Amino acid sequence: MIKENGVVIKTGKAKAWVKTIKSSACAGCASHDSCEAAKEAEVEAINTIGAKTGDNVVVGFETGSLIKVSMMLYLFPVFTMIAGAVIGSKLAPVYNIDESVMSAIFAFSFFFLSFICIRLTGNLLSGNKKYQAQIIKIKKDISQSASVSCSQV
Repeated sequence: MIKENGVVIKTGKAKAWVKTIKSSACAGCASHDSCEAAKEAEVEAINTIGAKTGDNVVVGFETGSLIKVSMMLYLFPVFTMIAGAVIGSKLAPVYNIDESVMSAIFAFSFFFLSFICIRLTGNLLSGNKKYQAQIIKIKKDISQSASVSCSQV
């Protein structure tokens, strides 16, 4: 499971919006200043543990789900474009059209169709909890726990 620290900025019925905080791994990276992943972002997460606005939380996302979604977003369009080019080159002699023109037309058509498929699949997967971020832990504030232990002495 991929985990990220954040602060709850807004809550809803069963959801919370969490502003993620740069992880310590980002500080050691040479390209942390220019990296999009290292910037703060808002994440909508399932809130089954009752986190409230202002709570420091840990947000988790299933690794397998992330890999599937990444493959769908990055590899599927490339594969469909290649398939379109191959189909275009096979159909070109049938219609007596230049092979490279037909390959280009089919490749770009399949490429754009892949984005429609991704959009439709994304809408279907958005309701599946397996593909959504979840708040997995509320982190206790260190300053509060230190003051409680000092006052008990």
